[in-house]
Amino acid sequence: MNNPHPQKKSIDTQNGKIFYWLDNSFPGRPCLVFLHGLSANHTTWLTTARALEKLQLNVLLLDLRGHGHSDKTKQRDLYRWPVFSQDLHNIICQENLTSLILIGYSFGGTIALDYAGRYPDSIAGLIIVSANYLNPLRYKRLSLLTWPAYGVLSFLAWLILWQKRKNYFYYDQDKTQSYWESTFIGLTTMPLSINFWMLAEYAKLNLTDAIGRISCPTLIVKSQHDLLLSSAETQDMALLIKNAAVLTLKKNTHFLASRHQDEITEIIINFLEQKNLA
Repeated sequence: MNNPHPQKKSIDTQNGKIFYWLDNSFPGRPCLVFLHGLSANHTTWLTTARALEKLQLNVLLLDLRGHGHSDKTKQRDLYRWPVFSQDLHNIICQENLTSLILIGYSFGGTIALDYAGRYPDSIAGLIIVSANYLNPLRYKRLSLLTWPAYGVLSFLAWLILWQKRKNYFYYDQDKTQSYWESTFIGLTTMPLSINFWMLAEYAKLNLTDAIGRISCPTLIVKSQHDLLLSSAETQDMALLIKNAAVLTLKKNTHFLASRHQDEITEIIINFLEQKNLA
């Protein structure tokens, strides 16, 4: 990136304003699209985006709906997977971005899978980190808990709809020192009802058909011990996507992109170079 921080921009959708950061300094070159996880914001990927400057690729980072500076309207149907994909598509069309390389982490990785399944011809490459394509309880043989969990989360969201704040805390991922610190801070950055609604969306998650339409070079990154993402799920994902590989890191956490940024950055660079995407 030519600037230490890409240009802050926004788009007015029919469902509120979405903020994003764009460095489009390299005409004709691919664009890296970074999607963060639940309760975070675009700064999750900012260090990685800066490190990739040497590849001379364009960069787009978002504050997903409900996060950061973007719209936080308390309306449940605004926090479905297709709405997040439509937000991203609106930005891509507005900026006329082509040859997209999606890089998504956790919740953002699932959005990347959904988007790539909807617009496969526009995706040059895909990297997902700690992300599910299917309700994770199904791989834990806990499917019977799906709808009770959905009901509990929905009830909690309804219970705290009264919560009102004029401002929500905006934190920089680079400045948080530990997992628990970032987790606690994350809960102050968005309405808790929205957080619960988004967690509840996993109960209905099934992108089997969508990812079967993905054919671009794809890297699936997971840790060896991830409570939310099993080895069986990543292997099934790799079989469904036509050109995918799985990389398992010897870590004991779901939070790879936020806790192991240097290693994830190196993995991204190697993948882009190996697949001639850089």
